[in-house]
Amino acid sequence: MTDLKLVPRFQRFLKNAVFSFLAVLLLTSAAPGAEGRESAKYIFLFIGDGMGEAQVRAAELYSLGSGTGKISFSSMPVRGKMSTSTADGAVTDSAAAGTALASGFKTKNGILNMDPSGTKRFLTVAMLARDRGMKVGIVTSSFLNDATPAAFYAWRPSRTDWYEIGEQLAESGFDYFAGGGVTRRRGRKGNLRDVYGLAREKGYRVLGTREELAAAKPGAPIIAPGSAGALPYDMDRPKGSLSLAEYTRHGIRLLDNPEGFFLMVEGGTIDWACHRNDAAALVHDMAAFDAAVKEALAFAQTRPKETLIVVLADHETGGMSIDGTASAAQVYAVLSNQHRSSEVFDRKIEEFRRGKDRSFEKMLPVITETFGLHSLTEGELNDLRAAFAQSMKPKDQRKRDRNYLRRYGPYEPLSVTATRILGRKAGITWSSFGHSGADVPVFAQGAGSASFAGEYDNTEVGRILMYLLPSR
Repeated sequence: MTDLKLVPRFQRFLKNAVFSFLAVLLLTSAAPGAEGRESAKYIFLFIGDGMGEAQVRAAELYSLGSGTGKISFSSMPVRGKMSTSTADGAVTDSAAAGTALASGFKTKNGILNMDPSGTKRFLTVAMLARDRGMKVGIVTSSFLNDATPAAFYAWRPSRTDWYEIGEQLAESGFDYFAGGGVTRRRGRKGNLRDVYGLAREKGYRVLGTREELAAAKPGAPIIAPGSAGALPYDMDRPKGSLSLAEYTRHGIRLLDNPEGFFLMVEGGTIDWACHRNDAAALVHDMAAFDAAVKEALAFAQTRPKETLIVVLADHETGGMSIDGTASAAQVYAVLSNQHRSSEVFDRKIEEFRRGKDRSFEKMLPVITETFGLHSLTEGELNDLRAAFAQSMKPKDQRKRDRNYLRRYGPYEPLSVTATRILGRKAGITWSSFGHSGADVPVFAQGAGSASFAGEYDNTEVGRILMYLLPSR
């Protein structure tokens, strides 16, 4: 006897499945020259989360100033510019932006791979690649169930449904997940089944060490978390721990097969550095991101006519700008003086706040040691003193009025003030602690890369990638 309670659920499933099928059919049939179109057997999509034009320029100057040379993707032969608005607003979050890049459709902020009503599910280019027999990998320096990586394998009405997103990761059938770990893997209350345990039941190997990953052979799908959550900023990365580039290199090795693969690599902590207005952490994470791109470029040398590499951002973060007169020598000389991220400095502030002698004069050498701020104007010293006074207050006793939020946002006042002062000395300024609606750059090379030239909406990226998948 049919359980009548299941009928509405089945009807909803059927409706969503039909919607997704028709969406993919529309995208594929809309491809120009669909019968004989160019395709890419090996597709790399690199997403520098929060990476706008100024972020790229700062990273380029820092790299040149260090003697390393230009960043690799700035020399790619195809350049484009992409708008990033959502279904109902000018400024996107990573869920709506990731949805557009992965599926070719707009949605509202906070919604992951579903329409603005949160009822209809979208298929993604990664899912379609999997269904066409290609292997699929997801690498990120953020946590694996964060919005951008999740946009390629999951669908939820809220991006903060982390446990449910983790369940969908285990069910995805993708071949390689690496970088950060799964957060809230036992649910918000810690009382649900471990996501890694669910993944093991689906055939995944969960590898926790460098040695285990190095010894892994192609075959069984792999989850390789380098952290309980996001990876540390690259400037704080412990010696001997795997880099974003190494996770990418292992992914290429494990995914390579005659049917091809799709690999998405996210520099997720680029965005976090920009939220903090931490230019030094930003350029180090951009260098780590570029090193990952170089792994794809090395692979492409062996199969240039079959490989597509696309490097872009989901949105810009921080309203960053860089002085047109800033030189490579200046940017490197200033930013290389900072030895740890502002996040690490937050912990120093917390320790200092618990101490007995909480004077600014005692804290000043710690500021100098961390940020290299040896030469300060009277105005800069006053700004640091004011921020120090706020940071010494318990967080619940700070008056978070408009002026406070404009100066410090949701971050530790002393940390933000120090990074902004350092940034200004390098010719870098920030207008906010959030995302902006600015267009972002796109770089591409290889099979089908000409499609990424010009100006277009972020939804076009998902559609073009679907067009370029090999047909089966």
